[in-house]
Amino acid sequence: MRYHSALWMQRLVHPLFSFGMPLAWVVLVYMLWLYMTVHSAPNVKVYMRIYNFIQIVLCLYMFYGLLPCIGFPNIFGINSAFDERGEWFVFVHFLSKFLDWFDTLWIVLKRNREQLSFLHVFHHASIPMVWGYLLHCDVGSGTCRYGACVNSLTHVVMYAHYLWTSFGMKNPFKKYVFWLQMLQFYSCLAHAFLVWFLERTEIREYAWIQVGYQVTMVYLFTQMLHWVPSCIPKPVNLASANASGYQKSSNGHPPSTKGSKES
Repeated sequence: MRYHSALWMQRLVHPLFSFGMPLAWVVLVYMLWLYMTVHSAPNVKVYMRIYNFIQIVLCLYMFYGLLPCIGFPNIFGINSAFDERGEWFVFVHFLSKFLDWFDTLWIVLKRNREQLSFLHVFHHASIPMVWGYLLHCDVGSGTCRYGACVNSLTHVVMYAHYLWTSFGMKNPFKKYVFWLQMLQFYSCLAHAFLVWFLERTEIREYAWIQVGYQVTMVYLFTQMLHWVPSCIPKPVNLASANASGYQKSSNGHPPSTKGSKES
C-alpha cells in the first residue's frame, strides 16, 4: 500500500492472505454444506436482519468516501489523483468483501442449494483477491475507486431490499435490483477499457484484470446465473427421513431422535 504502512494492513493485502483466505473459505463452505445436508436449518432471520443493516451502513460509508472520484464529465475518474483518503476507502472496501461471506453462511445454514451457485461462490472467493492484489501493488486509489464506489452503491440497494423483504413486505422494484447489478458490471467493463486507452498512471498496466473479471461476471450472470455444480449434494429431506425412522420403529427398531422439521 502506498500511503498506509501499518504492518497489519500490509499483511492483510499480501497475496498469502488475500488469495489464501478465499481458497480456505471455499473448502470450509463445502464442508459446512456437507454437514448441513443432514442437519436441520436453524432460524437465522434476526441475525440476517442485523447483518443487512450493518451492510447498509457500511456501504453508505464507503460510497460517501469514494464518491469524490466521480465527477462530470469525467464520471469514471480517469487520471484522478492518488491520495491517502482514496486508498483508505478502497482498503475498507477490500475488508468488506470478507464480511460479504456471511451471505454464503446464511445460504448454507438455510440449506438453500439453489442459491449456492457457482457464480455466487466464484464471485465471493475471487473479488477479495482482486482488491487485495491492487492494494498490494500500490494502485488502490485514483480511478480504481470507481469500481468500489459503484459496488458500494449497488450493495446499499441490495441489502436494503433484503432487509425490507425480510419483514414480509414486497418490494415493487425487485426486478430493478438485478438490472442494477448488471449495469454495475457493464459500467465497470466500460471503465476498464477507458483505463486501458486513456489512463496515464500506472493503473493502466492492471486494466486487463478488470476487463477479464467483468467479462467473466457478465457471462456468468447472463448464461450461468443458477448453475450449481453436481459436486454440491442435495440436502436430505429430513421430514421423510424422520418418517422412515418412525416406520422402522414399528418393525422392532427404536424411533430416530436425530433431525427435526426444517424452519
